[in-house]
Amino acid sequence: MPQLDILIILPQIFWLILSFSFFYFFLSYFFLPLFLKTINSRKKFLKTNQIIETQLISNSLKKRQFILKKLNLTFSKIRSIIFLNIFSLNFNFYQQPFEFAYIKLTNQLLIATMKSILFCNTILLKSLKFYPFVLNKLKK
Repeated sequence: MPQLDILIILPQIFWLILSFSFFYFFLSYFFLPLFLKTINSRKKFLKTNQIIETQLISNSLKKRQFILKKLNLTFSKIRSIIFLNIFSLNFNFYQQPFEFAYIKLTNQLLIATMKSILFCNTILLKSLKFYPFVLNKLKK
């Protein structure tokens, strides 16, 4: 077999090594800098995008906090307006049967609704006992 002859195999190995080394140096000299430039530019692009993203997030958080503060202020104003306009009314029932029973019920209702509006508590609303008129007569 002439392929395995020592005289033929050594020059083939030499040329193989020489051609691959030439190919390696050619690629590393011409194409590797291009690849490195693109990799570095991508890294810079990602860094700038991260910086812009953090700035946008911080701006949106600041705006959200400002809006929440403004909302809380307006809610407190609305709550005070509701409290002053609705719950400061004096209910006067001048007729005799309405004086005691209904004043007590309206006071309980006003106190419970005031507390539920001020504290947003549904348990206080559930604590009120509302009965139909027939059951009220049966209880007495």
